[in-house]
Amino acid sequence: MHIAFVNSTRKWGGVKTWTVDYARELLARGHHVSAHVRQDVFLDRLREEGVDAHKAGFGFDFNPVSIVRLMAAFSRNRPDVVICNIKKDMNIGGMAAKLLGIPVIQRVGMPRDMEDDKGVAFLLKTIRPWMLCPSRSVAAGIRRYMPYFPEERIKVIHNAKRPAERITPVRTGPLRLVSTSQVNQEKGHEFVLEALESFPAGSFRYDVVGTGKYLETLRERHAALAERGDLVWHGFSVDVASHLAESDIFLLPSMSEGMPNALLEAMSAGLIPVTRDIGGVREIWPDAFDWLMLPTESGAEAVRVVLAKLLDMDRTQLDALKEASLETCRSTFNLPKKIDEFERWVRDEVVGG
Repeated sequence: MHIAFVNSTRKWGGVKTWTVDYARELLARGHHVSAHVRQDVFLDRLREEGVDAHKAGFGFDFNPVSIVRLMAAFSRNRPDVVICNIKKDMNIGGMAAKLLGIPVIQRVGMPRDMEDDKGVAFLLKTIRPWMLCPSRSVAAGIRRYMPYFPEERIKVIHNAKRPAERITPVRTGPLRLVSTSQVNQEKGHEFVLEALESFPAGSFRYDVVGTGKYLETLRERHAALAERGDLVWHGFSVDVASHLAESDIFLLPSMSEGMPNALLEAMSAGLIPVTRDIGGVREIWPDAFDWLMLPTESGAEAVRVVLAKLLDMDRTQLDALKEASLETCRSTFNLPKKIDEFERWVRDEVVGG
């Protein structure tokens, strides 16, 4: 098959990580993968994987010039399916595919991505896409906001990762903590930083990988942690794997997620996860890790309680938790198994239906 991705977003997010993961696996299975994207970093990353990736301009909604350009590109290579994300992708890339009779999949990352309005309703009724959701909670959001959308065109395939062969044992020295999500207020970094201020200097190191609108506020507010060497701001990185390889505990106290790629990536590397009970996380969460899941409405104190327990454990106990995290990836959200499911769905229902 030939699968074409369209992405008009300017910043890196979970859907882009998902796209890179899927593109790599699909190429390895002999499929042709192309992409038309706006962001240069994303363009370069896809090309590194061997994707036939092209820089695309989008402009205003329903820009006829952009639609015609994508129609010309699709006509040359004739993809079997076009995968879009947000409204801009749909009203440019999705419309171009619709005019050529190419099936469209809209990959929805969050329930709120599909809050109904006249523009969304027009796109859905005109293009008639298939909806691909990373969790049952996201699919429930589509049904709640758009009850008119056909149930048979909604598909849930959990986000997934290829598991590491083995964990990296906990090293001597400070316990290594890491977060790799965008540094925006809703991601909850503030709760972690407030909690960490109660622990002695040198007992941990917290690496924050990513950038966002809340970065400078947090940098100023928690400068003392950085000055004493317990907090390191890394900014944006396309090599998240190297940061995970140096870490033991992954922190995601986000207030809103669908099925967070960052969390799955950390667990696939064998990190101990601490996250909030949000979105679809509960759908893949092992019962033995319930004490590592923060209540939905909790704050810094809940983070502090969990981290205090982890900091009090010896390396053997921590390594056992890392092994359990990696095993969850192998059994629950293993990427090759999810690609099998994706291939069957696209071949038998989206393209062949």
